Amino acid sequence: MWDTVWTPKRELPRVATMTSAADQPSRTGVDGPAPEPGAPESLTEASLAKSDDRRYHPSPKDWRAEVLYSLVVDRFQAEPPVIVEGHSADGLSRHGGNLRGVSTRLGYIRELGGTAVHLTPVALNGPGSYHGYAPRHLMAVDPRIGTMEDLRQLVSEAHGRGIRVVLDLVLNHAGPVFQYADGSNLWRGTEEPADVHGEIAIRPRELASPQHFSRRGVIDDWNDSEQETLGDFPPDYRRLATENPRTQRILEFIACWWIRETDIDGIRLDAVRHMDRTFVANLCGTVKRYAAGLGKSNFLVIGEHAGDDDTMIASCFALGLDAVYNYGEYRRQSWALHGQASARELGESHDTAAKAFGRDHRSTIRFIDNHDVYRFLRDGEPAGRLRVALAHLILSIGIPMLYYGTEQGFRQATGRLDPENLADPADPENRQDMFPEGRFTSPSSAGDSFDSSSVFFRWTQRLLGLRGRHPALHLGEQQVLFSEPDRPGIYAFLRHHEDERVLVVLNTRSRPASRRLPVGVLFAPKAPTGRRTPPLNPVLRNLLAPGPDVPVHQVHGGPLVADITLPAFGVGVFLTRPT
Repeated sequence: MWDTVWTPKRELPRVATMTSAADQPSRTGVDGPAPEPGAPESLTEASLAKSDDRRYHPSPKDWRAEVLYSLVVDRFQAEPPVIVEGHSADGLSRHGGNLRGVSTRLGYIRELGGTAVHLTPVALNGPGSYHGYAPRHLMAVDPRIGTMEDLRQLVSEAHGRGIRVVLDLVLNHAGPVFQYADGSNLWRGTEEPADVHGEIAIRPRELASPQHFSRRGVIDDWNDSEQETLGDFPPDYRRLATENPRTQRILEFIACWWIRETDIDGIRLDAVRHMDRTFVANLCGTVKRYAAGLGKSNFLVIGEHAGDDDTMIASCFALGLDAVYNYGEYRRQSWALHGQASARELGESHDTAAKAFGRDHRSTIRFIDNHDVYRFLRDGEPAGRLRVALAHLILSIGIPMLYYGTEQGFRQATGRLDPENLADPADPENRQDMFPEGRFTSPSSAGDSFDSSSVFFRWTQRLLGLRGRHPALHLGEQQVLFSEPDRPGIYAFLRHHEDERVLVVLNTRSRPASRRLPVGVLFAPKAPTGRRTPPLNPVLRNLLAPGPDVPVHQVHGGPLVADITLPAFGVGVFLTRPT
């Protein structure tokens, strides 16, 4: 049986039952580079037993205090030995970024203020899959980005710098590991799985059987719920049958094995929207029990649900996920942050999400760009827009995720704010080379992109420093105080935790803006009488800008107010200070 470190709540399979002759194709069917020696070909060659002399890195107390830095391994940093496939200036080629390269840049990430690095998938892919999302061997590190020892060393060095590591796991689908018997990839409905031509070129061997794949053809209508649930991803990424209990148990073993082998602190589950929900729930429970047995009592499981329905995304928390990508707010708020909608859109979007998520809103993954969407800053836009967007990202409720290069002002040549599509795809232009020798660049990303003295690096660093020093900014609830109703301009919200209250004010307008804001909620906690008792002659101190304090006053016996003025694309973070 599995030699696990927890007592499972449901029966786990005997490995022998997963290794019948029908499940064991020959190695000649595996396309692409060979895995490194020692990578398990079968679950029978792997173990989940905890070593008595190995100590695993403990989990953080609260992931809300962390800051994720997300990177594409192939595009971040290349260190010898560098393996390039195709033309290095072609965005669809492999450019040579690798795990050793990431290790050399951990100091840069920590200096910025990142406390957790999110890696794109490291499992062995076939030719042409530089991004890692087309796995062929789910238990081997792709030799073109390094070895298992390189990954272990990266995790160890990250822990030494106070950085956690979150690994992207692709368990929804494999790469093009088989062809259909009729030669067609067309969606064929859900009545009967299609036949497969020849052997299935996947490892571990236990997965190399048609029963572990849905076999319904490729999705051609993303609004069709059956296709969304059971279809292969275009062009030919074959969906694993996560509704099959036997497949589930194999994938659970694989997920736990990566934790045991690498000491990672969390996983990102790609495409949970397309997985069987029972599988997601079982996987979350199994992984977290296993990690706890290793001493990781708060192991993080992030779900990537790329829909924009807050209620559907929020329902993923009930499956046991610790955090989910907040795509709904990203889609809605991007318009206002780009100056194409009123500031009220920011406040209304927050309130909509807060109602859908409830207390789980605190554990959503916030972002302004990532490897699947356009970079925030577009060619021709004023750089100040990114200044405001970074403040909104870092100071709002939720766990911020920075995308590599955004802290250096990387841009993208698109004017599109609607979701990306085939006519105007986000990638590969949003996956530029970060390393100085990279050839797939734009004017915004060419040369040394690890400049810790650049304007946006210092701005991001400053915001992250504020977030870390003030519990209200990483643990606190959020309340919208004001948003410009009919144009870009002032958006103000309160973050509060225990007795600390912080006022954040953003100006999304390209010129100065002033507003009289209600600020009574900033002051003393409620007295026994239920009333707030502000100090005598209170003022607000802006933590981001030198200058005179802002006086707080009452108008005709009404509520406490403050007159706030911000420059174009200005940001204010205010604390109370009695005079």
